[in-house]
Amino acid sequence: MMVNIHIQSRRVFVAGILASLSSAGFAQSAGSIFVGTWKGDVPGIGEATLIVTSIGAGGRVEGRMEFAPQGFVSTFGDKPDSIKRINQGIVADGTLTIEAALGGRYVLRRNGDALSGRYIRGTTMDVPVTFKKS
Repeated sequence: MMVNIHIQSRRVFVAGILASLSSAGFAQSAGSIFVGTWKGDVPGIGEATLIVTSIGAGGRVEGRMEFAPQGFVSTFGDKPDSIKRINQGIVADGTLTIEAALGGRYVLRRNGDALSGRYIRGTTMDVPVTFKKS
């Protein structure tokens, strides 16, 4: 009887590990549709390039944003910081949300070869944005 309980416990443990690995793989593959170099124009700011190098645990974005007119480059990190030029990007439920170092939030969805959505900054700016894969 003791051996049977031990075998069942082991099976449950292995099944749990396999389930967590497959869900992590699914989350990563779902987020991978955002990986790449994307170019667009943000109304009121100018030409921008979004470079997503990977999507990590919890949908966390790795990469950077570059704004040509200002020569401004910001990287992705754990939380937005305007002084350190850090954005926070998260992929969840098919949406890429970026809390930008320059202020504001991008809410983007993949639409063919483009990321489309809105850039919202406070109550004064809410504009459509599109980044095309390059």
